[in-house]
Amino acid sequence: MSSARVLPLKLKTTRGIALIASYLVVSTAIEAALVYCGFAAQGLRDTYLFWRVGLWTGLIPALAIVALTLSWLHLTRSFFFEPMRPVKKVKRKKGRKKRAVSRLSTFPVVLERRLGRLGMAAARGLFVLVLGACAATILVAISVYWLELYRLTAALVDKCPPFSWLVSSLSRLGEAVTSQEQLGRAVVALLKTGMKMNKAVSFLALAAGKADPLYKYALAQNLLIWSSGLAALAYRRPPIRRR
Repeated sequence: MSSARVLPLKLKTTRGIALIASYLVVSTAIEAALVYCGFAAQGLRDTYLFWRVGLWTGLIPALAIVALTLSWLHLTRSFFFEPMRPVKKVKRKKGRKKRAVSRLSTFPVVLERRLGRLGMAAARGLFVLVLGACAATILVAISVYWLELYRLTAALVDKCPPFSWLVSSLSRLGEAVTSQEQLGRAVVALLKTGMKMNKAVSFLALAAGKADPLYKYALAQNLLIWSSGLAALAYRRPPIRRR
């Protein structure tokens, strides 16, 4: 038997309509920023389908807004559940460390009390969408803009002491990991695989870096839609307890 059951998310109620409207507003703001930065600021010209509805500034952003809204609704519905077992109250313990642990363990409970189950589900869904978008952005940055990232990293190491400390700590951690024989072999194999993948996608990365701004804008739209859709589909809903 599972320990959680999914709650019904009724979209026809006032709360459901307000939820959809807020999701549409956030998705529209994201798309407006993307259209402005990736299309209008680049001086690109749109292809109008009819009247003033353009292909790149009208139809594609509208489809992206629908995709973002549906993905967020799916994640909200997946996270909208209640535990079957009552939450046990954490007893106050003496000591600073024990109090810190108890505060960390009760933080989700306090946040759920303030936001409610629906607000907590919406926040978790937004976190999954942001995580998917960040993963897609990092993938593109590593494959296409690796030279710019190298220069930015060098500048941050010179001008930002905390970042320099972080890089030195990671390098020491890498040395400690590679000092172990089995872990060293795994790291070397992983590096060789990464080098082979870099050689395989280097031509594609160079082509994407030198491509027309319109194709870069289309790539950004595709990344936004696909990352949100895949993030929503990859999440497994909590099991439903049957009574």
